[in-house]
Amino acid sequence: MKIEILMATYNGGLYIENQILSLLAQSHKNWRLIIHDDGSQDETIKIIENYKAIDSRIVLVEDGIKFGNAASNFMHLLQLSEAEFIIFCDQDDIWFENKLMMLYTSLYKEEEACAVYCNAYAYNGQEITSNKVTLLHRNSLNNSLFLNSGVQGCSMMFNRKLLEKINIKPDFVCMHDHFVTIGAVTFGTLKYIDHSLMFYRQHNNNVTGNVPTNLFQRIKTFLDFNNPILDKQHYEAIHSFYLVYADNMRLSSKLLFEEYLKYPRVNLFQRISIVFRNSFTIGESSLILLLKTLIRKPI
Repeated sequence: MKIEILMATYNGGLYIENQILSLLAQSHKNWRLIIHDDGSQDETIKIIENYKAIDSRIVLVEDGIKFGNAASNFMHLLQLSEAEFIIFCDQDDIWFENKLMMLYTSLYKEEEACAVYCNAYAYNGQEITSNKVTLLHRNSLNNSLFLNSGVQGCSMMFNRKLLEKINIKPDFVCMHDHFVTIGAVTFGTLKYIDHSLMFYRQHNNNVTGNVPTNLFQRIKTFLDFNNPILDKQHYEAIHSFYLVYADNMRLSSKLLFEEYLKYPRVNLFQRISIVFRNSFTIGESSLILLLKTLIRKPI
């Protein structure tokens, strides 16, 4: 069954050729790469056109639409997708040749809505800076809502059954991968493969942003008391998601959304109570969330 790889591009001329070459080297060959450019002013389009002429699986969508941000570009691509299995692709990473095969093998037998994700090596263009970009994992609403992020989009493959569950775009989407992640833990299953299957490139012009990769950076971020527990944009995105999909949720899921949305509007003791009675965690850790609740402002 065909996999659609969705790539949002913008001024990726320095890196995109290496990424396309890593896609061409995939051991799983039954894929189509759909690219939508956001108005690149460099060599990006020329490079895409060169490889499009070589391989018919590469499709460049030329509709003249410009968004000015990666999230909207990826969401646009999502609406254009027709395949049974979908995966996002950043323009500047490098995928290992077994990445599509391993994700597909874990996903294709799933009969219900499902997404599966892997890990990645952090790469600065010269060396590996971390063997695993993702350290905090999730598989439910309880351990996902407070993470202020989605599963790294380029690490996640999902099936059409999931996309059919989340086929209405909310008024506000913070990031495309956050939207799909919340959809997976609300309406389906989210699985993890404990393998790093790509180089996740870290540089100053990342389309989808950098992440802390070493222990010092992560501790520094955690101890930044001026950094609120809930990122306002992710909070607004979850609120927007809830408004669109609440009527389709199980009652238990709906109640978790409502408790989460209540969290920044109540006092400290009530916030602690919300964490305890709903078994909310950050990834797999309830202690981290409780500590943050005690020392940081909620939003």
